[in-house]
Amino acid sequence: MSLFETYGKEIFSLVVPLIAWILNTFFKAKVRLLLARPHAFTFLVQQPLIDAQGNQISPTQTAHTNSFVITNSGRETATKVELVFNWKPLCINIWPSRHYDERIDPDGRYAMIFNSLAPHETLGFELLSINYDLPALLTARSDQCVAQKINMYPQRVIENWKRRTVSVLVFTGLFAVVYAVILLLQFLILKTPYGH
Repeated sequence: MSLFETYGKEIFSLVVPLIAWILNTFFKAKVRLLLARPHAFTFLVQQPLIDAQGNQISPTQTAHTNSFVITNSGRETATKVELVFNWKPLCINIWPSRHYDERIDPDGRYAMIFNSLAPHETLGFELLSINYDLPALLTARSDQCVAQKINMYPQRVIENWKRRTVSVLVFTGLFAVVYAVILLLQFLILKTPYGH
């Protein structure tokens, strides 16, 4: 008799809680902040820059734009979400419009603090500066985690029926694999005949 035949039930009873612990540890609900920079551009404006006395400083001007998107892709609410810039931007637009608290640190760093960010909630930030550089976004964090920087690019929108069809096929395949693994374990450990 092999080890699996003798202690199959005991081994199986130890493996099941271990799998439950792994699933609970690695797949439990948590906050997951994602930060993307989908767009940045510098416009060359064909308007001369003139000082208060009417003297031309430069034949052209520049308008710098930058955008950031932060989203909570987790299943828990993120609290005290904080974005820290090198300095306060000249113009900033937040969409959707949300209340936030501002803080300027002694070294001139500018922080925007949002009370919370719900699961799957997204905030967009558009920055604009004319003839001056834009501040860098130094950090984005919450009480639970630091935002992970991701790349973002435009892609076409897939029709709902195609997404639903793929979801059904993926879940059907997943359940078939789980069922096959359970049958295989029963056969290898408990030596039960196939299909009984």
